[in-house]
Amino acid sequence: MNENKLFTDEDERTPRASCPQPPITDTKMQELFDYWKDTFNKRSTTVFDEARQKKVAVALRNYGMEKCKKAIKGCALSSWHTGNNPQNKTYNELSLIFRNSDKVEMFIDIYETESTAQEELDKWINED
Repeated sequence: MNENKLFTDEDERTPRASCPQPPITDTKMQELFDYWKDTFNKRSTTVFDEARQKKVAVALRNYGMEKCKKAIKGCALSSWHTGNNPQNKTYNELSLIFRNSDKVEMFIDIYETESTAQEELDKWINED
C-alpha cells in the first residue's frame, strides 16, 4: 500500500473523506471569536487577525461550535488559566485554547468536570 495514499482525501478510510463537514463560514468564526471576547471581557478593539482566524477555523472544523465554546468556558473555569498561579498571569488567549487537540480536549474536560461538580453540589444543597 502506498503510504502517501493514507493522507489523501480520496482514501475512503480517512476521517475527512468519510465525514464530510459543512464549510466553516466567516459568520461562525466571528461568533466563536465574539464568544471568546465576551467570556474573557476582552476589549472591543481586540482584532480577529489571520492567526486567530486560522486557529478558530481548524477548531471549528475538528470540534464544532458547541465543543469549541465548551473549551473556551473550560479555560474560564480553570483557576490557573484565570490568574491563580505564581505569576498572577492569565492564560486565556485563543492561540492557547486552540493550540492543538490536546489543549482543546483538556479545556473541554475542565468544563465537563466543573459542570458535573457544580451539578452535584447544587443537587446536594437542594436535597430535602
